[in-house]
Amino acid sequence: MNRRVRHLIAYAAAMLGLMIWQILFASVPALKRLSDFDADVVYSLVSQIVCMGALPLCVLLALGGSEPKNTFRLMRYKPPRDARSCLLICLGLILLITPFTMAFNALTNLLFAVFGYKRSHPVGTIYLGVGDFFAMLAVTALLPAVFEEFSHRGVLLSGLEYRGSERTAILWSAVLFGLMHTSPSQMIFATFGGIVFAYVAIKCDSILPAMCAHFANNAIAVLLDYSSQTQNALGVWYDKVSGTALWQVALTFAVLALSLFGMVRLMQFAARKAPKPVSEGRLLGVTTVDVYNPEGKPTLSDNALLWGVTISESVLLVGLFLWGILK
Repeated sequence: MNRRVRHLIAYAAAMLGLMIWQILFASVPALKRLSDFDADVVYSLVSQIVCMGALPLCVLLALGGSEPKNTFRLMRYKPPRDARSCLLICLGLILLITPFTMAFNALTNLLFAVFGYKRSHPVGTIYLGVGDFFAMLAVTALLPAVFEEFSHRGVLLSGLEYRGSERTAILWSAVLFGLMHTSPSQMIFATFGGIVFAYVAIKCDSILPAMCAHFANNAIAVLLDYSSQTQNALGVWYDKVSGTALWQVALTFAVLALSLFGMVRLMQFAARKAPKPVSEGRLLGVTTVDVYNPEGKPTLSDNALLWGVTISESVLLVGLFLWGILK
């Protein structure tokens, strides 16, 4: 069994476990009686630590292959190739990814509204104190930065690189990252974020930039949510600039364009700092990736689980989108 198949089995196990947990969470009466805050905590702990952490790790170890230490090195759990460049890339991603995701999310919601899509708006976390803020910071920012990165930029990406080009590994891992969110309004910007995260992980030869940017993005979202509820200075400002007025939509477009431009430039910077590819290709028309396949191309059996996960999650996402229109 080659590395690609082993890692895809581990990833498929993670996604199957996640779907089973989502079904249980929505149907078990005891879980449905939890408060919104407790429900967020319980859901995040199981989905992150168990489904996207322990489950794929146990499958990888059970299937054998290389030593655990070498497996983690293949998943880029190691110091970056160029520490200084990696630090600059981390800082750039932290500054750019949050305005991009927020602006893209706002515009996606407006676009979906044209089709009659009605997004579910749960009550959400009610912050009764600063302790709740730090608890949500841990479960919605720290845990995803550790475990979603482990399953997608670790297990999945390193598996797709075997018998596959960097370009296809980056794009396919990003699409599955977007589908994993099981939210039509999040899928598009999560996919683009997945492209950037995977690209800089490869070029820095470290998963650290993706983990830092992922944490920062989710942490700022929690901070803005908390600030809006407590109506501190940041919350008042955020409420003023977010909305559907013409000037607010124009501002959203401007933020999206600037952040998108900045992330493309950041990817170009990462490409210049990395070793020259063996066989160059283009990603998004501007950035260089390696399209050389040292182990050859993947076979149909190599990709069987990959197609299975992609199709099943796509069907689920389409179903959720149609349900959002018809409900």
